Amino acid sequence: MNTSGPAHRGQEAGRDDYALGLFRTEERERKAVAERIHEDPLQTLSHIRRLLSHATESSVDPDELADIVREASRLTAAVSDHLQRIARDLRPAVLDDFGLVAALRVLASELSLRGMTNVRFAVQGEEDRADPDIEVGCYRIAQDALRNVEQHSQAANVDLRLTLGPHSVRLVVADDGLGFPENNAEAIPFGRGLLAMRQRALALGGSLRIRSARPAGTVVRLCLPRFPG
Repeated sequence: MNTSGPAHRGQEAGRDDYALGLFRTEERERKAVAERIHEDPLQTLSHIRRLLSHATESSVDPDELADIVREASRLTAAVSDHLQRIARDLRPAVLDDFGLVAALRVLASELSLRGMTNVRFAVQGEEDRADPDIEVGCYRIAQDALRNVEQHSQAANVDLRLTLGPHSVRLVVADDGLGFPENNAEAIPFGRGLLAMRQRALALGGSLRIRSARPAGTVVRLCLPRFPG
């Protein structure tokens, strides 16, 4: 069999492009985490270090020392909260401990509590656990979709719907925001994010479809096998 023809070379090029896309997605995620750690926690820790250094000076009177300790304690609590949010975004404990449904419910609640967008979460089907990789993949895509809504869509409401079938996991994220031209996803600010979501879905043997139009909002539809392979 000839494995050096145009069709074979095209398949190899497709696999190379796909692998490169996954690599770029991973690097973007790492860069985002690094920026979140640098932009606030590291700067705050540097400030705490300067405060404590000043506290050791012999010229500091007791009242000033008490103020320094209170400020350092407040800033330490703020850094702890920030790092906990980063850790939760990287790998929420509720996902491992209680599964996809509980994790999505928390994700929806957190976005609603921030006050800009109301998220309505609904579940259909048996709430049994799916394959761990599928649960993580579905959660990440939901997380990215909701982040896009929060940052770009100006939506007032979002419907987050999860359907758990015997052989599939389906997720719908529908907002009432600005939307964008459906055939011009690359032109929108989060075009690369949409590509990363598609790559994640494909890597898990699933599919991701996006429908959007101004001013009707955006609908993201994800379908994954419940137990791949």
